[in-house]
Amino acid sequence: MEIKVQKLSYKDLKDLTFTIENKQITGITGSGKSSLLKLLNGIVQGKGIIKYNNERKTLKNKRGLIKKVSLIKTTFENTFFCNTVEEHLIYFMQYYKLNIKDPQKKLEDSLKIVGLSPKYLSRNISTLSTSEKKLLQIATALLSNPELILLDDPFINLDNKNEKKLARLLDQLNDRFNISIVIATNDSEILYQYTKKLILLENNTILLEGNTKEVYENVKFMREHNFEIPDIVMFTSIAKQEKNVKIDFHRDIRDLIKDIYKHVLKQKSVFHNHSIYFTIFIIIFSKK
Repeated sequence: MEIKVQKLSYKDLKDLTFTIENKQITGITGSGKSSLLKLLNGIVQGKGIIKYNNERKTLKNKRGLIKKVSLIKTTFENTFFCNTVEEHLIYFMQYYKLNIKDPQKKLEDSLKIVGLSPKYLSRNISTLSTSEKKLLQIATALLSNPELILLDDPFINLDNKNEKKLARLLDQLNDRFNISIVIATNDSEILYQYTKKLILLENNTILLEGNTKEVYENVKFMREHNFEIPDIVMFTSIAKQEKNVKIDFHRDIRDLIKDIYKHVLKQKSVFHNHSIYFTIFIIIFSKK
């Protein structure tokens, strides 16, 4: 799904104009990101124009919009209204007014896509881990075959293993099922690694939209506007300031290691302050 926003305003948000590309993973960061997701989902309505696949929608057809644009919140408050996973999914199937020939198969398929077995249908939701609840949120969204999924800080409270698991799932939904994904967070590490396009919000309006990698690698610009910069970008930026050091920016720490080995470790005394740089590098690597 492609979304075109023109001069959209709501509360403190002012004159927002941007595009969510079709079949792409987009990141949103800055003040007002959560309110912006609610606008895109149709929960609230502001002034301006929002076009979904070149079709303008309003709250008058909110139910139809929510079927195609799913919002997954940061917390689980007001999310689970039933005891078991099966009861929860059936509740939302009825809420969406879905006409499905084989409802039981649909429930099981939605769980399987997110990596949960059909055995989870009988599980009490209160016994699920944070990671499992997040997967259940996505499985719930998949019931209506959405074209766009909006996620508000989806990686909060996940350890490294479950973060990567969720990231792989979002990639799968994007690549295999052609679902557009929007991730709203102020975590620069998440945005740099997992999104292709980035929208920067500053003073409740759009500061910039562009390729995520290119935006973050403009370190001077990001610093001037007080945006957090990923550790891997900072390390590379500092290293590139050294004479004769020729390494590129990388999203994956493993690619950076290979580049350092190729361009740095094979050259003796390249870093004037090599001990400092490699200390920084070791700290970054230990966090991955």
